[in-house]
Amino acid sequence: MSKLSKKFSGEEKTVAKNYGALTILQALNYLLPFLIIPFLERQLGLEKFGLIMLAQYLMAFCIAAADFGFSTTATREISLIREKKGDYSTVYFKVFWARIILLFLVFLLLCLFVFSIERFRIEWPIYLLSYGIVIGQTILGDWFFQGIERMQLLTIINAFAKILFTILLFVFISSPSDYMYVPIFNSIGFLVAGIIMFTLSLKYVNWQWPNFKDSKELYQQSFQIFISDVSSQLTFAANGLVLGLFAGDSVVGVFGAFDRLMIAAKKMYLPFYQAMYPYMSRKSKSEKIKMMNKLIPAVASVGFIGLLGIVFLGKWVVDLLFKDPEIYLNANLLQWMGLIALFTGLNLLFTNLYAPSRKLFKQRMNVMIAGTVFNLILAFSIVPSLGLEGTVITAITTELLMLLVSVFYYYKDLNQLQKI
Repeated sequence: MSKLSKKFSGEEKTVAKNYGALTILQALNYLLPFLIIPFLERQLGLEKFGLIMLAQYLMAFCIAAADFGFSTTATREISLIREKKGDYSTVYFKVFWARIILLFLVFLLLCLFVFSIERFRIEWPIYLLSYGIVIGQTILGDWFFQGIERMQLLTIINAFAKILFTILLFVFISSPSDYMYVPIFNSIGFLVAGIIMFTLSLKYVNWQWPNFKDSKELYQQSFQIFISDVSSQLTFAANGLVLGLFAGDSVVGVFGAFDRLMIAAKKMYLPFYQAMYPYMSRKSKSEKIKMMNKLIPAVASVGFIGLLGIVFLGKWVVDLLFKDPEIYLNANLLQWMGLIALFTGLNLLFTNLYAPSRKLFKQRMNVMIAGTVFNLILAFSIVPSLGLEGTVITAITTELLMLLVSVFYYYKDLNQLQKI
């Protein structure tokens, strides 16, 4: 162990520690869906389960809107301040107060959306009660702890909140009539984590009231990330929402069951990218390229192994976890969705690591917008006639398109660097 310790620099040890902490958290993100999703499907029935999934798709969009891209831009700023041993307070509270304002605006837009469409108005309490997830995520300050590279704290608190939510579900959910408790318990988990992490963050900063002077550059960069993230979440949420509009809650339940498993597969890349981001942001252009040359084949290999696992084990996993026969009858669609595990890892390598570290925010935004526009056009074109199959086709081809656009911008940037 001492030999291994000597082999790494102080920065590399920090990356390793953060990666270890995030890996533990991600392990929970893998394990808990395998417990929670089948449990909810069995206890609530496919229709109510689909309704819960529909609300979560909508909350994912709200989280991206309330974040305004600060999770990327502010993390980078905090990381640079940390390197100079400066004061975090000004940046922290510029971000905090901006997100609080956004939190209220997004809630008003959510209410307008829910009460304007009958399809959502019928079950309006589900959507409004779910908003606690957005509040908790907004005050969590995960961007700050990522920037100061103290992810161990975030891991512990997030793990506690997720376990609390899981326990509440297993204790109180026993029939379809209990479906209203799900958004309440989910919100409690996020709010508890958010309040604790906000309190802990105050140990690193001095309180400041709203002051938005000299923030133009940060907000401009964040706006580009905001467009990117909203586009990304719209792409993610649109598939479930469009399917819900044309096919009903039970079909959304089938897609939601598969999609949650795929989200767990997608998130296997995130701990590494999150741990590496502050570290890569501080590196020179040439060092970034060397790191990418090593990462691309490694990520592609992991994605290919994930694809094979889903193809060969997908039906067995579905049969093991879910009760409703309609889910098993469509298990072949999950196998096709295994392609997403391969495409996403490489796509995120550009959009979540390389592009932000190089401040290629506009290029990142273009990747996301291209995916969103393509996704919406294709979804509204084929989902009304193909239903669930159309949604799966849309999800796979959108991820492939985003990967191709990411590759284009990556090699374009490489060519520009070689001319310098």
